[in-house]
Amino acid sequence: MRRQGWKRMMIEAWAFIAVAAIAFVGGLLIGDLGSSPKTETVLVAAPSESEEVEATEGEGETAEGEVATEGASSEPGAQLFISNGCGSCHTLAAAGSTGEVGPDLNEFLAPDDDTAGVEVMLVEPDSELAEGYPPNVMPQNYGETLSKSEVHELAEYLVANTPAKP
Repeated sequence: MRRQGWKRMMIEAWAFIAVAAIAFVGGLLIGDLGSSPKTETVLVAAPSESEEVEATEGEGETAEGEVATEGASSEPGAQLFISNGCGSCHTLAAAGSTGEVGPDLNEFLAPDDDTAGVEVMLVEPDSELAEGYPPNVMPQNYGETLSKSEVHELAEYLVANTPAKP
């Protein structure tokens, strides 16, 4: 009898961990539905003279699909790219992202794409699909969750940092 109690306790503990993990990951993927994205300001202190700072081999490298925010631009468009998780799906050299779910923005955005066109791609992502990518993968609600000025800042950032350069 005592052994069955132990087994039940282990099953309940694993179930609790699984539910917590799903809730955490779901919150990261979906975000807080019905509200605008939240941004954070992160302050980084410079090392003091007594602290030793060494560059290690491979520093700045990321695993496939991760977003490198170290050294990322502080311009609003770059911060929007990072805070909205764009780099988890898209590769963009300027942001140090290597996502592969969506098209590589270094290649997809062309010299004839302008800021207004990229704005449309952001708020109506299925209006122009990259070859080999299915519709309805990119979130369809950026026109609702981002303000018009945020969409414009993000589009300007993408145009300035891809072959779509003005």
